[in-house]
Amino acid sequence: MHVGDKGRQRVLTVGILGIFAVLWLRAFSLQIVWGEYYRRLSEKNRIRMEPIEALRGPILDRNGVVLVENRPSYTVAVMPSRTGNLDTTMAYLGRITGVGEEEVRRRMSAQRRWPHQPVKVRRDLPFSVLAAIEEHRYELPGVIYQIEARRSYPFGKLASHVLGYVGEPTRREFAKLAREGYLYGELVGRSGVELYYERLIHGRPGVRYTEVDALGREVRVLSYRDPLPGARLYLTLDVRLQKAAEEAFGKGRTGALVMLDPRNGDILAMVSRPAFDPALFSGVLSKETWEAIQADTSYPLLNRAVQSAYPPGSTLKPLTALVGLVSGWVDEDTEFECHGSFRFGDRTFRCWKEEGHGRLDLIGAVAQSCDVYFYKLAVRTDVDVWAQYARALGLGSPTGVDLPGEVGGLVPSREYYGRGWTQGLMLNLAIGQGEVLVTPIQMACYAGAIGTGRLVQPHVLLRVEERNGRTFTVEPKSRDLPVPPEVLAIVRRGMLEAVEGEKGTGRAARVAGVRVAGKTGTAQNPHGEHHAWFVAFAPYEDPTVALAVVVEHAGHGGAVAAPIAGKVLSAYFSEQQVAEGR
Repeated sequence: MHVGDKGRQRVLTVGILGIFAVLWLRAFSLQIVWGEYYRRLSEKNRIRMEPIEALRGPILDRNGVVLVENRPSYTVAVMPSRTGNLDTTMAYLGRITGVGEEEVRRRMSAQRRWPHQPVKVRRDLPFSVLAAIEEHRYELPGVIYQIEARRSYPFGKLASHVLGYVGEPTRREFAKLAREGYLYGELVGRSGVELYYERLIHGRPGVRYTEVDALGREVRVLSYRDPLPGARLYLTLDVRLQKAAEEAFGKGRTGALVMLDPRNGDILAMVSRPAFDPALFSGVLSKETWEAIQADTSYPLLNRAVQSAYPPGSTLKPLTALVGLVSGWVDEDTEFECHGSFRFGDRTFRCWKEEGHGRLDLIGAVAQSCDVYFYKLAVRTDVDVWAQYARALGLGSPTGVDLPGEVGGLVPSREYYGRGWTQGLMLNLAIGQGEVLVTPIQMACYAGAIGTGRLVQPHVLLRVEERNGRTFTVEPKSRDLPVPPEVLAIVRRGMLEAVEGEKGTGRAARVAGVRVAGKTGTAQNPHGEHHAWFVAFAPYEDPTVALAVVVEHAGHGGAVAAPIAGKVLSAYFSEQQVAEGR
């Protein structure tokens, strides 16, 4: 080893020893000289991280009327890592808040993986309870109360299935949401627009770091990051039409109604009955209350407009007429005789009118809903061609509406039946019975497509205004029907006669000063009374509105569903006249 190398090694050794000496002196200073000071400080003061929930964005109708907003409320919560006697705290909070000790324990257990985040015990706290907690504040370290925003619904149950409700995520859901910056106990969308557009509505949480003493009293604020509120959502709904639709549907009925603009897919009104009160879910929902809702056999949380599929009954006769015209089996002047029944093979298929309709052409058969006419047409109809046009009109698959849980219904084909296929099955399908199933929103699109020649994708979101000032509007989506215009014109005339003709089954849907085209339906139900249907578009000459109504277990479409449609259409055209200054 060279002399120079030995010198460098000596310098390096001295340097390392010097570093260790400095570190030892620092440790001695902290532990011996300043140890008592820091020990007292750590006992007296702690750092608390307080997450700050972002305000969920408001939801408004197309005209700016607020449908969902936020209002301040008090929430009591527990910081498990800051609590002294946890059992005593849980028992006290369970008693004073009315939630119950068992529920408090359940909530604490569910959050044990996140001890440094507050466990929310009860939202929307009455002032009397808040005062009692404040009175015992020093006995309850780790118990905090916060001012939070609670979802508020100015119109109560109105459009509840469209708007949806909020609730706390499950433990499994939160494990995923936590990676996206969500806070434990934070409310998230559980249905409707609140769920579908959760990422837009939610916003970004803030955070507040404070120094607190051993009793939880704030000493000073160390740092703060503002929360970013969620976006403002404008829906296609018109609150005045929504009110009119819900009033027309009446009380005590089960079913759905969808009204939309067939030119762009804007959903103007959507009703599902029975309804529910979304405000019920804004607080901490008890296990007992949730179980009672789940056990309700009327299924109030089910959005029947998009999540229920029904046999369509005679509302599908315009489709069968269209297929017959396209296939060349009939034209508008083709006549068949109806004596009240039709024999095919070894079966007798009966018309709803026992004495028969007599001799009818195609337009008269649609208008008067003659079963026998369509039985005779069905004998020559290829089920796969029929299914092809049913799908072209939007049946058999989801419409793509921006609401959760949409079902697609069923349009059966020869493949669906397999070896069980017989032409007799086509006779049932031709009049909307058998295995075919549709949703109310599909039928509103179907009616609009016949009226305009274009099938739209329905939607409830109109416009989004983000907090940074950016705005975007939903672009309508539609496609042309693969149907000759002259064929659609004939089908439309049949639907016009169904409402405006002297013998039409949908006369109860007439609107003064407006020509309405529609079709009634009475869908057989093996479990009870028939389902009443009505679909329509108007004005006949240039449709601006289409709708579908279904009322479960209610009887005939012309007697039950058509009058509802007439009231809603009257409200729509009255509003149009006001808007135009007439």
